[in-house]
Amino acid sequence: MAVLWEEIGWVDLETYLRRDDRAILPVGSCEQHGRHLSFATDYLIPTEIAVRVSARTGVPVTPTLCFGMSVHHMEFPGTLSLSPDTFMAVIRDLVESLYRHGFRRVLILNGHGGNIAPLTTALSTLADRHRDLRVKVGHWWQDPAVQAVMREAWGDVEYHAAAGETSAILAVRPAIPKLERAAHSAWRDGMEFKGPRHWKVLFPHGAVGVDPKKGSPEIGERLLSTATDRFAREVEQWEPLEKS
Repeated sequence: MAVLWEEIGWVDLETYLRRDDRAILPVGSCEQHGRHLSFATDYLIPTEIAVRVSARTGVPVTPTLCFGMSVHHMEFPGTLSLSPDTFMAVIRDLVESLYRHGFRRVLILNGHGGNIAPLTTALSTLADRHRDLRVKVGHWWQDPAVQAVMREAWGDVEYHAAAGETSAILAVRPAIPKLERAAHSAWRDGMEFKGPRHWKVLFPHGAVGVDPKKGSPEIGERLLSTATDRFAREVEQWEPLEKS
């Protein structure tokens, strides 16, 4: 059974911390995901993976940080973004809170590409401040085993709101995708930074990569199971630091 912050209290964590110092923090974003997926895509997926990892390992899962650095999607109505500075401050505060209570090993499961750079910056500061703090960050769609499933299915990996994310949402929230209105663009490489204006011009439908209509709940379950296996192993094999 998964151990979820919203279902336990301080007494439970006080008891847990006497024997363990691991926690899982899912992070995502609230942003456009094409014409066919909801704003919740980037936090529903890492939350699902985190819950599955917790069910296997007994490591508690914090509430998901549902807002991320999504400035580049702000041309699409409904995207709710934190600035990079605000996102980094929130991450620092959350991890600092965990650290203060005695957690020393934190797995951050990230569901949004825009969070990668600010996560790295925020965690660099924390790692320098707390030498006994250890943080692992998993970007689920970048895991090699997960990408292998995508390549086997479609010959390509996930970019944004494409077949990969669509499949994962079909597996966990099948009522959300509206595939009849799905449309997509091919990814366009280039050195120029892709800000909000570029995204809306280059990718007017908001979805980029493999045709979302090629997604399926069966492939989605394979993606989620593969990601769960990977991150559960990371948690299970994570040895504590020896106390000097």
